Amino acid sequence: MVKPDSFQAMCVRTLKESGARLTKPRLALIDCLANADSALSPKEIFQRTESLLEKSESIDTVTVYRILDRFAELGLVHRVAPHGDYIACSHLACESAPHIMTRCIQCQAAAEMHIPDDIIAPLLWFMRTQKKFEPKEHLFQLDGLCETCTLKNAAVL
Repeated sequence: MVKPDSFQAMCVRTLKESGARLTKPRLALIDCLANADSALSPKEIFQRTESLLEKSESIDTVTVYRILDRFAELGLVHRVAPHGDYIACSHLACESAPHIMTRCIQCQAAAEMHIPDDIIAPLLWFMRTQKKFEPKEHLFQLDGLCETCTLKNAAVL
């Protein structure tokens, strides 16, 4: 049973609203991303999705890339630089809430972090008024050390 506020439910709802068909490969890819504990490369997504499909269904790498592109357009997944891996969007209202993607340069863990409006508003104001730039995408990425790796490094010293 899919929870109504889950990533899977959000994907199904968004795909239906966009007029996209709910194919078995798309649903398998949604399950793959929902159950991933880290960002996945398209190759890893292909391999995991292929194993989720029944023998009578198939998927190829081109289809995986097309689905990922469509999901990215709809805000359901995010690309994590520099490798181009994908992570499921963890914010149900992603289009309206600025957030930062964090990636640990040591363990490669990636996560989304919501940024409160009172913190991001001055940056957006500066971009609009001082630089005459209207931001359309709202995902920033910062690379650094996660808490776990910072603690491990401190323990070594």
